[in-house]
Amino acid sequence: QGGAYGTILGTVKDNSGAVVAKAGVDVTNVATNVAKHTETTSSGDFTVPYLAPGTYRVTVQSAGFQKSVVDNIGLVVGQEARADVTLKAGAVTESVSVEASAVALDTDSSAVSQLVSEKQVDELPLNGRNFLNLLFIGAGAVQTVGEQGQMRQGAGNAISINGGRPESNNYTLDGLTNTDQALATPAVILSQDAIQEFKVASENYAAEYGYSANQVNIISKSGTNELHGTAFLFDRSSAFDAYTPTPFQTTPSKPALRQNQFGFVAGGPVYIPKLYDGRNKTFWLANYEGWRIGNGYVLNGIVPTPAELGGDFSATGLPAFDLTTGSPCQVALTNPGTALPCMPGDPLTGQEFTGDLIPTTSFSRLAQVAVAAGVFPAPTPKCVADPNACGGGINNYQLQQTLPNNTNQQTYKIDQNLGRLGSVFFRYTKADFSNENPQNFSPTFSINIFTQNSTSWTASHTITLGHSNVNNFRVGFLHATAIQGAPPASDSQISSLGVTGVFTALPSYGKGFPTIGFEGTLLSTVGSPGNNPTTSDIPTWEFADSMTMIRGRHTIGFGFDYRRFVQKRNLSTNFLGGYSYTNNNILNNSATGSCTTPSGLCGTGNEVADFLLGYYNGANTFQPGPFISSNIAGNLNQYHFMYFAPYVQDDWKVNNRLTLNLGLRWDYRNVPYEQSNKMFWIDDQNLPGSSGFTGGGLC
Repeated sequence: QGGAYGTILGTVKDNSGAVVAKAGVDVTNVATNVAKHTETTSSGDFTVPYLAPGTYRVTVQSAGFQKSVVDNIGLVVGQEARADVTLKAGAVTESVSVEASAVALDTDSSAVSQLVSEKQVDELPLNGRNFLNLLFIGAGAVQTVGEQGQMRQGAGNAISINGGRPESNNYTLDGLTNTDQALATPAVILSQDAIQEFKVASENYAAEYGYSANQVNIISKSGTNELHGTAFLFDRSSAFDAYTPTPFQTTPSKPALRQNQFGFVAGGPVYIPKLYDGRNKTFWLANYEGWRIGNGYVLNGIVPTPAELGGDFSATGLPAFDLTTGSPCQVALTNPGTALPCMPGDPLTGQEFTGDLIPTTSFSRLAQVAVAAGVFPAPTPKCVADPNACGGGINNYQLQQTLPNNTNQQTYKIDQNLGRLGSVFFRYTKADFSNENPQNFSPTFSINIFTQNSTSWTASHTITLGHSNVNNFRVGFLHATAIQGAPPASDSQISSLGVTGVFTALPSYGKGFPTIGFEGTLLSTVGSPGNNPTTSDIPTWEFADSMTMIRGRHTIGFGFDYRRFVQKRNLSTNFLGGYSYTNNNILNNSATGSCTTPSGLCGTGNEVADFLLGYYNGANTFQPGPFISSNIAGNLNQYHFMYFAPYVQDDWKVNNRLTLNLGLRWDYRNVPYEQSNKMFWIDDQNLPGSSGFTGGGLC
């Protein structure tokens, strides 16, 4: 019956309990007044599939019987709602009306599912207005730890349903895929006001559902015969928040928060005075939601002083440079927890720098560029005066920032009743998300910048063929992109770094300043966040068809689901490098005997001085390799996937107390191929028989 619909079925009998064949059945959507007609079979049964969720009225007529009406039948997505009718003898002009049961046991489907109704979507409070939070009101859904929350922010984290892996969730929107195939999160977060309802099915569902173990089926709202509209504004401010108790903090503080969420939803019939009256046949819906959030961050820590970054360590009060066993410096460098610093020693002489001053002419290129670019912030005066004001200890710096988190989401939908030609709908949704958050103490360069853009559209056509055959065809396109980057270093800064053997055609989000990390427990990391950029771009086409035939006591469904998508991902990071420094690097380097300085020492015994002179403990970058394109930074993989799943389903009503749900589905996924043939390559420079053969060939 298609993932966006439900079914109303029932049995028509007379007062004696005998079934009534060939009775006319009309199922009418109360909100739109659109009706579908069918007849009962020889067994007195009727089935009307592919009905949009909503409230319905069933009218049954047959010669020699009074007309019978069953009102207020609530139908939800994926439901088979039963409306049995008993006809009384009399004239057709007479009518008997009954109300549908408010609570009824579903005896026609064995599926184990959890419905989140329109009332729950509309009225339950949601912090952030993200429908995914409603998953947790049902049993068996928990949030686990995964990369989903970092790689696709604002789209939920790793969610396990009934113990399944987060990757086993299949999110659909109006019957077609809404899943980011790379991370198994929703690609489009539909506005709360545009959602009719959604259902989570985890076991024993019909064969028309597949691809993954758990089905999260979201249905968008449609317009009705009445013009309705709602506008909303939610405002939240840290001015109303309580202070968080913090040890050692003499003056309470709290991060700033300015959260504004606003938008509207409106819908109704298409009506153009004197030109077109779309009541009972043409309906529209429009929705917009925007977020303008300023998230405040407060980070406390220790940064080098301007004097240290200028090479002057005379005021630090550190132990004098001396590597003799048992000396205060040697004890500090071999501290069991983390190596502590000494006054820096000169690798050229093996002695402490004269006056504890390092000549700026000896600074490395990285140190010169980083200091000039302001990668290191200056200590905060209030922290220097009172470290307890900044978290206690010997903290001398506090970073306070308010960074933006913005969202724009819009949805438009049109529904058209075509009479004998069936009905169609078209929905278009576009969602843009951006978020910034600091990863270390550099006020400018440390920010992780996430941008996510998703587009989804679906077209659906449903047609009745005779009294007992209904077909639904759906086509849709989903395009989800996600980019994680950092504020760019300027071209002049990159040129001054003088790094060679790296990518040169860098996009702006891939020009993050080199990460500078100190491995001791005192100093904090500065520079770019590291582990970026990453990109994900997944265009997906989907075609699906579902046919339902009613044959006596059998409701037979068959169809297929066909998808093609390209997973374009580039996880190459740190194009300009990352460097780490440690106080005891001098001991580690000198122990190998590979040091070529006159003193035989490579390092200074002080990680800040090591940074200034270029004695790093570790370095990393992503360098060009065999598969690299000259005009693309990193290693862009473009894997092509194809999925095809035919199915057949038979819901056999054996008798009034037994219904068998019989289904068979074949899920086929091809072995993906990489667009530039990067799955393997032939090493033709290292062949058997050559002098340096090490086992080349197929790699």
